[in-house]
Amino acid sequence: MKPDGLVASIGGHDVIIKKITMERMAEDDARQVLPFEAERHVPFDPQSVELDFQILDPEGTGSNMEVLLVAAKRDLVQDKMALLGDAGLDPRIIDVDAFALHNAFRHNHPEAGDGVTALVNVGHEMTNVNILVDGVPILTRDIPFGSRRIREDLQRERGMSAEEAEEAVQGRARLGDLDAFVDRGVEDVAVGIERAAAFLMTQDSGESLGRVFLSGGGARTPGLAEALGRRLGIETRVANPFERVPVRPGAAEPLNLDEAAPMLQLPLGLALRST
Repeated sequence: MKPDGLVASIGGHDVIIKKITMERMAEDDARQVLPFEAERHVPFDPQSVELDFQILDPEGTGSNMEVLLVAAKRDLVQDKMALLGDAGLDPRIIDVDAFALHNAFRHNHPEAGDGVTALVNVGHEMTNVNILVDGVPILTRDIPFGSRRIREDLQRERGMSAEEAEEAVQGRARLGDLDAFVDRGVEDVAVGIERAAAFLMTQDSGESLGRVFLSGGGARTPGLAEALGRRLGIETRVANPFERVPVRPGAAEPLNLDEAAPMLQLPLGLALRST
């Protein structure tokens, strides 16, 4: 790994992404005004955050403009920088997890850019929901559910060892009633997605959620995508980060790329970041 040129990311409850409306002005002027505007929208101490933004309609002619506001607690950014520095790495860019996931998704699934889409990254302990409207990230939510809960339920209720539960959750061992455990966990994820989509409908165009794409290690759990799709009543599938990314034969060894692909959505999105 090269010590410079690194692109890393941060995420979690200490990162806020929100679409706001501001008086139309030049980008340089908006950067000066943003700290004062952020006080109305960010539930953090204004002196303790790093801010960035993107004007969503730069060619617009109306008196107001739509802006995507990003705020992260400064401690979170500094801790990430310190961790990388201790490893001898000098990050060129600190991105946001939700944007990196969106970057990989947009590269591989350009046909899904219209309407309202949920990118759902199912991790070990947390699930991150990123709502896109016409391909633009508008809203993020964290849900306290991850594949760890299914493993722990299997251990507690079926008397399985940690290794046996892991094999079942990863799909490497068959378990007849795994669906019941998956359905139980999916309920929390579905409710979180529905609440995020409902909030968006009250703030935006009112268009309903059209599709869900899953990523993360938890997305590999057998039956998870199908269970979530049934619960939400909409198209739900696992995103393929290598749909349009050629991989040189042998480059991914010793990984099984098909098995590992859902976990690589985030790092691929960071790798695709060029500016």
